[in-house]
Amino acid sequence: MGLRQAVWTTEDQSALADVLCARRTINAAAASELALMDRYVRGRTACPSPWVTGVTEKDLYSSAICELAAALSSTFAAVHNELQMWRRLRPLVRNSFVDGSLDRERVKTIHDHLLHARPETVVAIEAEILKAAAEMAPGTLGREIDRLLIEADADWDRAVRKRAARTEKRIRLRRRARGLSSLTTVMTDGEADEQLSRIEAEVTHLHPEDPRSDDQRRGDAQTALMRGETLLCECATCVASRDADADPEAPAHGEPVPEIPAPSDAGSDAHDGTGTETAGFAPSGSEFPLRQPPDTGPPNTAPPDAVRPETPAPLDTATRSRPGGGTLIERWRAMVENNPHGVHVLHPDGHGGMTQPPPGALTYAPSRALAARVRAEHPYCLHPGCNVPSERCDLDHIVEFDHRHPERGGWTIESNIGPRCRLHHNLKTRKLWRTELLPEGVLHIVDPLGNHYFTAPTL
Repeated sequence: MGLRQAVWTTEDQSALADVLCARRTINAAAASELALMDRYVRGRTACPSPWVTGVTEKDLYSSAICELAAALSSTFAAVHNELQMWRRLRPLVRNSFVDGSLDRERVKTIHDHLLHARPETVVAIEAEILKAAAEMAPGTLGREIDRLLIEADADWDRAVRKRAARTEKRIRLRRRARGLSSLTTVMTDGEADEQLSRIEAEVTHLHPEDPRSDDQRRGDAQTALMRGETLLCECATCVASRDADADPEAPAHGEPVPEIPAPSDAGSDAHDGTGTETAGFAPSGSEFPLRQPPDTGPPNTAPPDAVRPETPAPLDTATRSRPGGGTLIERWRAMVENNPHGVHVLHPDGHGGMTQPPPGALTYAPSRALAARVRAEHPYCLHPGCNVPSERCDLDHIVEFDHRHPERGGWTIESNIGPRCRLHHNLKTRKLWRTELLPEGVLHIVDPLGNHYFTAPTL
């Protein structure tokens, strides 16, 4: 059977051409953005003389990347990696990116798979890669680049794979919404296939009636393997069977539950001797409430508090009034920008409102207990947008600690120290970025250009 001839109208062709034209424009704009970022960083790095200011060229580069990351609501790593990718692009790939023929994702795929390849090898296969990039999705393109590299330089490919398996393994944690997290693991192809086989073996044992989706089953299988357990089926039959095994005295599945006889109105069994009615309520700490007795007696005239548990007080949902209105960050941005020379800091001296230093406040290094409390309160670096976990950060004094006269400087107390990764700690130490703690736990940070950034307190 031959293919049915498609009927295309002039409007269809024109609409598709418009889509492709828009995509080329977007691709070219992305290349232009990277070029402008590169120009900005080069200009900021070349500003002052390192020998005059005491700030090194590396410090200036790091600060410029942080300035871009804060302005773009991104991270240092993301901006740094994109800039380095732009600087390392081969001329043919860069030209295709600039004219819109290649999008950012394909450019990144080409860059990552050619990283550390021998220059002569790249020159030999670059034209073939560009042809493949015009027709292949990024994942398929990456596999094609690997195939071309193996054909062009098999010895190098074996050596680089062996080195990568030893040096590039890592785990990254990303907090997501609704109490979930992503744990991304980089491992060898063989290790990934082995783990997937174990997950599929666990999923295979489940009954078809299991109500979970395939993704949910695999996720639960991964958790079970992590704990050294077996993935349990969640179908109704298996759940009822496990419940029966856990409580041998419980009625069999499908058997009616016997009712508790109603207490006599006149008998003394209805009370425990303290005046509190016990029939119909589970004792304190009971996991399952008892069945309510049938209402066969006269209407109960006892006070409500004597016959039913106390109703919990409603949660305080009233909106707390704060000066300025709007979100927390909006309010403080307005207050700081309307009065940039005013004193907004909660405790300018870094003493937390105390007149006498508590134990350990005059010691530079915090105690283990204090460090644990601070890291629990702030799970990430305090710098805007930085996602380095606090356990990998330095504990930095917001108001600088005075080593010669500790009683005068910022004290080592919970309100004056916070986690800051080594990069952002160094930028603050070099006086390139300024930090102050505002009321309500808001951290106010100013970059070398005078731009204001705010970090809301951790909930």
